[in-house]
Amino acid sequence: MEQYVVSARKYRPRKFEDVVGQEGVTNTLKNAIRSGHLAHALLFCGPRGVGKTTCARILARMINSIHPVDSFDPANEPAIDESFNVYELDAASNNSVDDIRTLVDQVRIPPQGAKYKVYIIDEVHMLSTAAFNAFLKTLEEPPPYAIFILATTEKHKIIPTILSRCQIYDFNRITIDDTVNHLEGICKTEGITADPNALHIIAQKADGALRDALSLFDRLVDYTTRQLTYESVLVNLNILDYDYFFRITDQLLSQDLTGLMLSYDEIVRKGFEGDTFIGGLADHFRNLMVARDPQTIRVLEVSGDLKLRYQQQAGLVPMGFLINALNLAAQCEVTFKSSRNKRLQVELALMKMCYLPAAMQLASNGEATKKNSSNEQVAPLQAAQPPVNQYSTATQVAEPKPKLEMPSKLSGETQTGSSAPPPNTNNTAKPLPPPSMSGGLMGMPSLKPPVRTEAPKKEEEAETAAQISNIEPEKLAAAWAAYKAKLGADNKISMQSLVERSLYRLVEGKVIVVLGNTVERDLFEPERMAFKEFVEKEMGVQRVFVEVEVDRSLAEANIPRKAFSSKEKLAQMAEKNPAILKLKDNLDLKFDL
Repeated sequence: MEQYVVSARKYRPRKFEDVVGQEGVTNTLKNAIRSGHLAHALLFCGPRGVGKTTCARILARMINSIHPVDSFDPANEPAIDESFNVYELDAASNNSVDDIRTLVDQVRIPPQGAKYKVYIIDEVHMLSTAAFNAFLKTLEEPPPYAIFILATTEKHKIIPTILSRCQIYDFNRITIDDTVNHLEGICKTEGITADPNALHIIAQKADGALRDALSLFDRLVDYTTRQLTYESVLVNLNILDYDYFFRITDQLLSQDLTGLMLSYDEIVRKGFEGDTFIGGLADHFRNLMVARDPQTIRVLEVSGDLKLRYQQQAGLVPMGFLINALNLAAQCEVTFKSSRNKRLQVELALMKMCYLPAAMQLASNGEATKKNSSNEQVAPLQAAQPPVNQYSTATQVAEPKPKLEMPSKLSGETQTGSSAPPPNTNNTAKPLPPPSMSGGLMGMPSLKPPVRTEAPKKEEEAETAAQISNIEPEKLAAAWAAYKAKLGADNKISMQSLVERSLYRLVEGKVIVVLGNTVERDLFEPERMAFKEFVEKEMGVQRVFVEVEVDRSLAEANIPRKAFSSKEKLAQMAEKNPAILKLKDNLDLKFDL
């Protein structure tokens, strides 16, 4: 039986031109060899499976090559016994002080039939602190023929004294496009038929590690008998199809809650966990957000036909929906692990997403209603404008439909049958009920309700005017004094002090409380209703209108001016006790005035 070699070993690069996705590192190393400026200690750091150990082995062969850098080819190199000149150490299992001391002893032996002796230490961050310290002196001043190449996936675990002695090279993650191109080259060499979408799925699953991508590729080739299809890759890797996310997004936009629940039930029956689904849905929303702008669509790491599909659906999805849906998906991911009913947690998130379009529509209608209401409040204050029919305006706000032309006869009856409402002095718009559908055209306001509401309004205004005229200044003064006494009895000392510093006025039947500043107004505002009820009870009046005003001159009058000079201090003291001036004259005192 022929010995099988996995693709990660079979297609391991043997020269820098074959290394995938690390052009910056390989070009720097070739230029250093070409100019003779190669450092004696190199540190290769980066994620797993990106070519750190591979580049270290290629570098060890190139510096001992008899050919120039540009014409280096491993196939044309003479046989060199690398066992004497290239020494590899796995620091994950050889991390003690004794292992490093053995390595240091070997450094004293010169290379056999070559220029340099190369020491490759993989996973160097696994060395103990004592081993690092034992390695410091040799790493700083090695023999001229010794070159150390350290490789690690966790640079932050290496002590700073080691880092300062090395030339650091950072390896990047392999991009999805580079991984797909490399897999396509292997498929051509091996005669394997592969769908480009399937290779994209493998590259995404590898997460930037080319070795992982090759391992997945070998497994899927055996599973599909050298026929890599998109569906077979999804089944073998247990990945949700893109079609589910496109279908669910369409159901969310159309508010098809029944279809949405059935789609999620189908996903659950296929064995996918809720957190996997909600994470994939969040990625789908992110891709839609990226696909909205032609300048950012290159960020999408999917195949060409999927990019076109994302562009088409992104044109149908509002940006506000995507942002709110992403927030809901993020909240669901946070609470999923701690939830006892995990499926219900995901379904609740889907229900909220389903009614996002309706919620956004209601919010936009509410903003339009507020804007129209503010216009209605400003209209009565414009003296040059004629009075507006309040009922018809409210109808237009409630139903934002195209304006219907009123027949001249109906408009004449409206003007003669009902008088215009008096201007609203409080500047507050009261909401009116929707128009009656009992008669007339749909959307046309009924003409009778304004006539029915005029009589109660007039009676209410007449009653209010009669109550205002009953307020007597003497009773109001007594109520004011009684209120201050009540505050003291209730142990509201601060409020009592605030009321004592304030004034009140009776203007056109309204009680206006005058305070010194806005801070006092805010403090008195919660007490205003209690003051109103107390005054109504004391005066025997059913309705009293209480307003609050701010007069800064009142605050200045209540605050005594502080004396600064000696003359002012003497004047204040003489005002309290005139005998001080007589004492000054009798003693012939002189002050520095």
